[in-house]
Amino acid sequence: MNYKRHRAKKSLGQNFLYDPAIARKIVDATGLRSGDPVVELGAGRGIMTRELVRLGTRLIAVELDRDLCSLLEQERERGGAASETADLTRAEILNEDFTNISLSGLLAARQLERCTLVGNIPYHLTRHVLFSFLVDERNVIDAAYIMVQREVGARIVSGPGSRVYGITSVVLQSLYDISVVLRVAPGSFTPPPKVASVVLGFKPLVGPVVDGSEVEPFIALVRNVFQQRRKTIHNSLKVSYSFSDAELAAIGSATGIDLGSRPEELGKESFAALLRAIGRGGTR
Repeated sequence: MNYKRHRAKKSLGQNFLYDPAIARKIVDATGLRSGDPVVELGAGRGIMTRELVRLGTRLIAVELDRDLCSLLEQERERGGAASETADLTRAEILNEDFTNISLSGLLAARQLERCTLVGNIPYHLTRHVLFSFLVDERNVIDAAYIMVQREVGARIVSGPGSRVYGITSVVLQSLYDISVVLRVAPGSFTPPPKVASVVLGFKPLVGPVVDGSEVEPFIALVRNVFQQRRKTIHNSLKVSYSFSDAELAAIGSATGIDLGSRPEELGKESFAALLRAIGRGGTR
């Protein structure tokens, strides 16, 4: 299978990981075992696909590029290229745009309840993966291992007080234990991107900061205050929720939070406390 003849398509944001040692380190870090259901977002030339197959996972590899899917299917039909030790007959190759799929629907159609997500995704789709999958479909995710730009990774794992701490940091840290699994240099890709990359690991928290019914209003609250990050929490809540000064004073008293703070000073637990106080309407 001559994947090298396939030229990266700028329109699809393609940068192919080509270092097998990096691919193996990523897959080894997942702790996956034979039979574990896995959905790979963006199979590309199959470098991680083969590593996942070697583990014996039940793999669904999603790839938008029709030409690459054709190459992967040819390899699959041959039972693995002669130069490879992986047998892609054990993988399901889907020529789909993963931004249009329902992860829960994909799993249910195969009598699966949950999966691990793995992906070296086009970086312009990072936000979609983080929110449409890791947030909206969190109930069917056992873990996720996603390649992101280094700067995005720093933002996601940053804590209160950091200049890059924001909406994504608070929301994802409220649902997952997040770690940096591996740092990857541009030279490990072809063509090399202009930025360095990191693989982040996401494992659902045993006791998430917010429960299922609270997630949407929690995200709305975090967005409201961070979109006005130069304002104090007091002023942001006053504008967004139309509370009176007396009601805001009661919220501050009930939560023990200084509403004169700015959003980047508050941890995820403080945002959850604010949400519950707002839900009670302060003194209403």
